[in-house]
Amino acid sequence: MTGPDVSRSGKRAGFDWPALIRAGLLGLRLQPDQFWRLTPAELRLMLGQDSGVAPLGRAGLDQLMQAFPDLADSNSTALDPANPDPETRAPSTTGAMSHE
Repeated sequence: MTGPDVSRSGKRAGFDWPALIRAGLLGLRLQPDQFWRLTPAELRLMLGQDSGVAPLGRAGLDQLMQAFPDLADSNSTALDPANPDPETRAPSTTGAMSHE
């Protein structure tokens, strides 16, 4: 019998089976036979990994800020941090529709 596979860094290679089994049986409430029939990709998906788009990075934020700059409006306090309450803001003259 041989020992566990160990990578060059000295860490165990492969899956963390105890954590995966706990996640599948306790977290996802799978039956053992359901858990063992899953592929690693299916388990990752069910656990919420590899799902969705990567979070917005700095480059993406810079692109959005360039495409949609904050415009100062002398008749509006919408960008005034001293007056954050939308109920007391002066009406904007930027062509916004009235909600009355």
